[in-house]
Amino acid sequence: MQVCNEQSTKGKWGKDCMKIIFVCTGNTCRSPMAEYLLRDYCEKNNLNVEVCSRGLACSNDRPISENSYLALKELGIDASGHKSQSFIMRDLFEADLIVTMTNAHKNLLIQHFNAGDNVKTFADVSEVRDIIDPYGCDLNYYRACRDLIAEGVKGLVSYLNLN
Repeated sequence: MQVCNEQSTKGKWGKDCMKIIFVCTGNTCRSPMAEYLLRDYCEKNNLNVEVCSRGLACSNDRPISENSYLALKELGIDASGHKSQSFIMRDLFEADLIVTMTNAHKNLLIQHFNAGDNVKTFADVSEVRDIIDPYGCDLNYYRACRDLIAEGVKGLVSYLNLN
């Protein structure tokens, strides 16, 4: 599967680009950081990929957590426009790839949505371990989480042969 740039193929259902959805619990910490880090990578490398994030147990329209925002801002990434969104059945069908932050998230998608082969854990696609929830921790923990996700984004790009 490749991203749709000048040399690539189309995404699912003949779309002009691939759609990747990152999934965590509340969609305010890990999955938005993954979304914005991959989006930043794609913009810098001229890749046309639709990237978004969802939560499995979240309140919709909540902003990104303050420490996630600050950790991304340190890298020059502005996530101020993020609003949390719950994972819905349509996401399962629209996404080319759904990347969960942990194996538990993947198992929930399989149990509740009968998810298939397009659902992978972050560890499956990046060789980076499960991303543990930093919720309630200090900024240094969020930085470590951000750095682990950033490393994983490079692995994801390699997994998908985007370069």
